[in-house]
Amino acid sequence: MKYKSTILGAMLAASVASVAAPRVQWVNPDYDFGAIAEADGVACGEFLFVNTGDEPVSVTGVHTSCGCTTAEIPRQPVNPGDTVAIAVQYDPTGRPGKFEKKVTVTFSDDVPRASLRVHGVVIGTTKTLQTRYPVDAGVMRLHSSVIPFGDVRKSAAKSDFLEVYNASRDTIVPVWSNLPDYLSVAPVDNKIAPGQQAVYNLMFSGYRSPLYGLVTDSIFIASGPGAEPVRIDIVGIVNEDFSRMSESDRAKAPVISVSDNRVDFGAFDPAQPATKEFTITNNGKNTLLLRRVYTADKGIDLSVDKTQIKKGKKATVTVTVSPEALGDGILNSRISIISNDPDHPVVTVRAVGLPENF
Repeated sequence: MKYKSTILGAMLAASVASVAAPRVQWVNPDYDFGAIAEADGVACGEFLFVNTGDEPVSVTGVHTSCGCTTAEIPRQPVNPGDTVAIAVQYDPTGRPGKFEKKVTVTFSDDVPRASLRVHGVVIGTTKTLQTRYPVDAGVMRLHSSVIPFGDVRKSAAKSDFLEVYNASRDTIVPVWSNLPDYLSVAPVDNKIAPGQQAVYNLMFSGYRSPLYGLVTDSIFIASGPGAEPVRIDIVGIVNEDFSRMSESDRAKAPVISVSDNRVDFGAFDPAQPATKEFTITNNGKNTLLLRRVYTADKGIDLSVDKTQIKKGKKATVTVTVSPEALGDGILNSRISIISNDPDHPVVTVRAVGLPENF
């Protein structure tokens, strides 16, 4: 009997301790600021909680996930049954678009810490938008009008992104056009609410590119059907992938050699086209494949008599200069030769010259 009484007493003590334990119940653990204007300055809100226990509770600390968000805690203990507010402020300065921040509150007396959330969207000022999204695209603003993919392996793909901000008061669904086969954009059907931004992922697939070397294109984005499209320039350099080539394959690989890395036109007639030639030789074992022979400079025309060069054989490159297209008349152009030589996949030849009586 004494043993049963001891157990009963322990159970009653635990029950009393449980009843007397402090408890906190949150009225709103999530605070939505809604749409706020950056120009209006700091936005204020509050979280409410109730002490539903039988003992006073003290808030011992608060931590926010970003310096843009601050909170103030009550300095006095919260008595049982009382409702208390924790003031929270968000500074939208320089932060256009959607936001979400975390606020962590700690208590005394073994009350579990609380993880709260604030969120909303900031309508940016003209000055902020010009800094973060400098490209004016009507009701949209873009962080850039050029997407530089850099080097892209022919056997792989590479991604970059574009940030689009909706500067209007209406939801927009941007429309993409003029996408080449090697380029994809996701998400395609993307609604952007007022004051919010979207991040588009652009994927450059090297294996779908028809060209090696420098690849440029222009794609377009409009805020919706019928809206004026805005041009975005795409730049990438497609390179052959030699990463999986074995040592034995390298030993048999083609070896490119050019007759001269400088084609000198000397003093040419500024009123007449001028032509020069140079040769490409394969000093390796397997066939040398000329992936592309090109120049990005104006006034230069190139032709190659063959794109497959067997061991010990040559190909001839004809360079024709149209002086009227050179701009200032000076010839100083770079010719790029891309091949399947793993050690020298890109070889550069300069074309130089001056018009007579320059």
